[in-house]
Amino acid sequence: MPRNRNRRRDEPVEVDRRTDKVDGKVTKTEAKADLVRAKASKSLAVAQKRKWLVILLGIGVAIYFMVTSGKLDLGGIMEKIKGITQ
Repeated sequence: MPRNRNRRRDEPVEVDRRTDKVDGKVTKTEAKADLVRAKASKSLAVAQKRKWLVILLGIGVAIYFMVTSGKLDLGGIMEKIKGITQ
């Protein structure tokens, strides 16, 4: 049974190593650029989520202050809720 090394020598393999190296660098550069684009789109999505979170928190705080100050009555519903909770 022949050794694998001998078989590899018999088969001529033509590889242009320079083009393989350049292709590898181009692929690596494209991968880095894709990563940067993905991070940028993720940061935009997080910013949108935070914007809506701040808006909802602001609305919640405003409603809380209106309810506790008595300016938001809603036809006696708040008195009923306060009576249930006590």
